[in-house]
Amino acid sequence: MNTALPAPLAPIAAFLARRAHLIVLALFAAVGAAVLDDYGFTSDEIDQRLIGQAALGYILGDSGYGADTPLANWHDRYYGVALELPLIVMERVLRLDDSREIYLARHLVAHMVFLAGGFFAWLLAHRLFGNRAVALLAMLLFLLHPRLYAHSFFNTKDVPFLSAFMASLYLIHRAFRRDSVWAFALAGAGVGLLANIRVIGVMLFAAPLGALALDAIAAARRPRDLKRVLINAGAFALAAALALYATFPFLWDNPLKFLDAFPTLAQHPVHAFTFFRGEWVRWPDIPWDFIPTWALITTPPVALILAALGIVRVARLCAARWRGMFENSLARFGLMAGACLILPAAAAIGLNSNVYAERQVYFLYAPLCVFAAFGLRTLAALPKPSLRSAAFALVALGLVAAAVQMIRLHPYQNDYFNALGNRNGPEWLESQYQMDFMWVSRREALEFLIDAKPEGHIAVDAREETT
Repeated sequence: MNTALPAPLAPIAAFLARRAHLIVLALFAAVGAAVLDDYGFTSDEIDQRLIGQAALGYILGDSGYGADTPLANWHDRYYGVALELPLIVMERVLRLDDSREIYLARHLVAHMVFLAGGFFAWLLAHRLFGNRAVALLAMLLFLLHPRLYAHSFFNTKDVPFLSAFMASLYLIHRAFRRDSVWAFALAGAGVGLLANIRVIGVMLFAAPLGALALDAIAAARRPRDLKRVLINAGAFALAAALALYATFPFLWDNPLKFLDAFPTLAQHPVHAFTFFRGEWVRWPDIPWDFIPTWALITTPPVALILAALGIVRVARLCAARWRGMFENSLARFGLMAGACLILPAAAAIGLNSNVYAERQVYFLYAPLCVFAAFGLRTLAALPKPSLRSAAFALVALGLVAAAVQMIRLHPYQNDYFNALGNRNGPEWLESQYQMDFMWVSRREALEFLIDAKPEGHIAVDAREETT
């Protein structure tokens, strides 16, 4: 049976196959623009904008510049302004003075940053495996996470950090593949910007330097190779430090203040209550399994299954040549991704860090997507075409299920739970776990009040904390 396409259609099909990822991103961008106004105004957006104002004021010599507290006294001063500062500059350049216009513009930029994270997921998977189908599915896994999708509009801290994390993983892998000083410098700059957004980004400073240290040990008796490794390490470290310093105004008078960020953010100064397994808890009494539980009950099942399969594949790669596993680029990168997935969660649990919302660890989805890409590559290597087709059909079905949930929950995808979390129905779920932590439903509530009370005034406290 001849299944070849007619000659006139073959070039079109080839073009679509090569550009499928860009077409998908364009579709996501169009949908994002269409639903931009559906998410309203959420709980952290005032403070996030104010820290950008405080940073611009610091640069311009105006202690406040619209913020009520100078940058040096800001309670979140150890969070960088890699995105917040450009957003404030955008307001000035575009002369935005209406609050609605300001926050819609912020939502649009934040969502584009999220889509950029999906693009870097595609780049990384394609560079790892050279398979366009695997890369496209990896990108869709990144984009079709219901909670992340909702947060991508109004969360200008945690989701941009996730996207920057994915971009940094790609740049690090690219640096090791190219083995050039400029590639390592670019990767270092990416990690510097990552640490600007959130200090925990320094883990991607330590992981490549650790791998380079092992390379240096292996090359100890080869002076030329040793010199190359040391130069690459120096370029990476210097570029990371310069990028962090240049984009972090709070450090300009004393770069060593960055060291104060670690103890400060490990025990975050905001001690918010959170509802977990039927109880209101807050630090230091948050259960040790808070992070793994939230990850298991809010991640789409297709991503969890593929990540588990990918972990097995990486383990087998390492076991096959355990003495020389760092000579295998896939095994080495898999180990670095594993460190980025496991060590932050283990450190937060071991140090009893003040993690009171699952959004604080959204960045862990980047290394989890890396393992999912390894899982997809395992499916692509199945020996029989029929098995491969069936496996990818199941993956596609899982992605469709996630997309259906996103449509069904819109605009409350931030309250998505998978079958593990929502196994006893919505009423039980509400009795067990925090819902709408970022107050996305506030818009609908206000619209209801306006309809119920069309005259007079409605008092709203945008900063009130749920207790």
